[in-house]
Amino acid sequence: MRPYRGLTKEGKWVKGWYRYNSYYDIHLISFIEKQPQLDTGHLWREFEVIPKTVGQSTGLKDKNGKEIFEGDKVEYYVRKIRKEGQVAWGTIGFWIIGELDKLSYIEYWKIKVIGTIHDKEELPKE
Repeated sequence: MRPYRGLTKEGKWVKGWYRYNSYYDIHLISFIEKQPQLDTGHLWREFEVIPKTVGQSTGLKDKNGKEIFEGDKVEYYVRKIRKEGQVAWGTIGFWIIGELDKLSYIEYWKIKVIGTIHDKEELPKE
């Protein structure tokens, strides 16, 4: 199963398993953190995340080895012309949605992650 990524209310990106808790109406990302000093050697961590920032990993990496997630802004080239787009889920997989068109399945493109669509987003006030 591919991990998810989400932004906490404190502005920290976390990666792990995504779940929605309907009782408390919160969205959570959970993961296991190595803690050698504990008897079990690990600790279960859970963070509340802003729902609209949650995106699933594509399972692919960009040309620099960075994991690509839904909601990432990417740079790519078409006939040696630099373009930017956004990674989004389509009917048969992840796609890059470009300036004027929907491009081919992202596995065929040499792309570079340049940010996320949430980079300049204001964090919610409590």
